[in-house]
Amino acid sequence: MNKRFPILLMSIFALASCAKTNRLYDDNAYNHAEFDLNYYLEWEDIDELNIANEYQGPKSDFSSCAYSSEDDPPHVVIGGVETEYTWDGEKETQFGYNNNLSKTEKKFSYGVTSKLFDGRVRCESLYQKSRVQLDKSGFAMYFPKQLLSTKYLGFACRGGTDYPQGQEFSHNDLNVNFEWSFYIHLNTSEYNKITYKLNNVKIPVDNGGNTTFVNFTPYFDDTFSELYGAVAMSFRWEVNDEEKMATRPDLTDDYTQKEKHHLALMLYEVFIGDSIWH
Repeated sequence: MNKRFPILLMSIFALASCAKTNRLYDDNAYNHAEFDLNYYLEWEDIDELNIANEYQGPKSDFSSCAYSSEDDPPHVVIGGVETEYTWDGEKETQFGYNNNLSKTEKKFSYGVTSKLFDGRVRCESLYQKSRVQLDKSGFAMYFPKQLLSTKYLGFACRGGTDYPQGQEFSHNDLNVNFEWSFYIHLNTSEYNKITYKLNNVKIPVDNGGNTTFVNFTPYFDDTFSELYGAVAMSFRWEVNDEEKMATRPDLTDDYTQKEKHHLALMLYEVFIGDSIWH
């Protein structure tokens, strides 16, 4: 059963593939000079859905790798297979540009969350602005269509802080945990929830263009059959590195603690790869 969703943040602007921030959001939203004003914490009432059953996603061939915008970027590996694409370079060889979800389904090119699906691609040296900044409470979004099948899931992220010295502060390979959940539409009032939990993923923090790409392939078949009928997703993260965090007692991943400096997750791209939508 398909369902139309009134999504406030996806109803205003159709994004061009290259656009300046002030053309996307009023008052340069989510690109403010004050770090704490850039958090995107919208859940679109998804946390209030009636969940009939909650499952942990099946074991997957999960892998992660760090990549950089430096010379000779590595080729992207999906499911253990090296692709023809690299992280940077000409558009013809960029993984994100050629595999982003807005190319598969144009309706993902609307609103704040379109930044995760390359509704706006790297251009005019503004790629660092094309991110969704999260604290540990995470965010959620409805999909513009219902997911029928996909061959892989993945996301690219790094950490960032509001330390005045910027890159003088660095936690290389900070361990974090992720929870990526999908909501399966059962009937008019009930949903199943499937959560993929990824623990001890290493991400760079305040380390220039270095970013971690996490991808995992299906366990049961080649279409993630357990996600058939997904209409929404949510994303959470938490630090799993007490020893390193103990060296910075003035640092927190909770932006509401205004007396401290803040560690945020910079989520750059989300891939629901080779997918079919209805």
